[in-house]
Amino acid sequence: MPVRVLTPTDALAYRLLTSSAFGGSVDPDDPAASAPLSPGQTALGIDSAALPGGAEGVLAAAARIRHDEISLGGGRVRCGGIAGLAVHPAHRGDGLFAELLAAVLARCDEESLPVSMLYPSNPEIYRRHGYQVVARVETLEVPLVDLQRLRCVPGRRTVPVTAASMPRVRALYEELTAGDNAMLRRHGPLFPDGLPGHGWEAVLLVGADGLDRGYASWTRRGGDGPGLEVHEVLGRDREDLRALLRVIGSWSTVTESVRLRVRTEDPVLDVLPGGGARPAGGTVPIVMMRVVDTAALLEARQAPAGLSGALRLEVTDDTVPAGTCRAAGLFDVHVADGRVRAVPVPGSGTTSAESSAGPSAAHSPEATAGTVLLDVHAASLLLAGGRSLADARRTGLRAEADAPAEALLDALLAGPRPSVLDAF
Repeated sequence: MPVRVLTPTDALAYRLLTSSAFGGSVDPDDPAASAPLSPGQTALGIDSAALPGGAEGVLAAAARIRHDEISLGGGRVRCGGIAGLAVHPAHRGDGLFAELLAAVLARCDEESLPVSMLYPSNPEIYRRHGYQVVARVETLEVPLVDLQRLRCVPGRRTVPVTAASMPRVRALYEELTAGDNAMLRRHGPLFPDGLPGHGWEAVLLVGADGLDRGYASWTRRGGDGPGLEVHEVLGRDREDLRALLRVIGSWSTVTESVRLRVRTEDPVLDVLPGGGARPAGGTVPIVMMRVVDTAALLEARQAPAGLSGALRLEVTDDTVPAGTCRAAGLFDVHVADGRVRAVPVPGSGTTSAESSAGPSAAHSPEATAGTVLLDVHAASLLLAGGRSLADARRTGLRAEADAPAEALLDALLAGPRPSVLDAF
């Protein structure tokens, strides 16, 4: 089944396919329906006409690869964000999903996107192809009576965010989330300049010295339930967060509670007063990631200060055809001077005997701390940061290691657990 890159002339067929899969309607006579897809992404598809009984001008399956960038271990790495993957009802059950997803991963590798991310409604079908759950997008419902207790924080003032001050908000986001794992870097063209629109509002928090100290953003909702969707509350310290939460509490005259979106290890969780916050109702969105290029993903991160050593890493991957991407293999990993080098071992195709023999059978060089053996799911979980090999084993993933090598890799990958606030 030939998978090809879609062109602007395929835009209408793609929108018709995704509206059928995910809901909505498309008017073929509306010029907007045939407008080119947004820049900053690659779309792949399979023509229905290439399949038995197929039709001309119809896509049997298609998906978009966003060219995103995420923070990782103090560095940043390019990421293939997978969106709008759909298979036409007439062609489901014919293996097109697996064929298309393998092509998507191969394209990510070709376009130097060492990791892939997606938000699945059915995680199991993606797990079969090597994706692993690494985070959940958590939202709390917070009663405003709790926030009313917050006192004014001296030396700080809030100002409205306008188109002119929006670059200051973006700069704060970049700075205050740089140490997180998996947070998207909000760069164009996928994140256009200017105000987000659709009711989005925000305030900047400014110190007495004129330094921007944080911001809070929200959308005012109508109808029943929490009347305010708070997207982000970011600040330099606890007092900044307290000052911004006090602004959110000022809505107490018009609504009883707010929905507050938080990161996995969000500092705001330790600042919320009272004990009334609870998980918001509804489905909790799942974030899955997959290693595409193990060496490039390791080298994108910074090593903790003072950490040095070497280990041999073996990653096995039986979820996609061999050669689809560069996740699997044997790598010599060197950590020194704040940098990570991951060198593929030439001619090191993993055999079934080596894989079943355990880490000590991998014949590590004498200078290393030993060997670590991961399946692709464990590699995807661990290389996203903030988890240990013991965490992977508790999840039922294959993560075997010589003790010194395990300690070194755990120290290298330590940090906050992955968080993602953006969706696509």
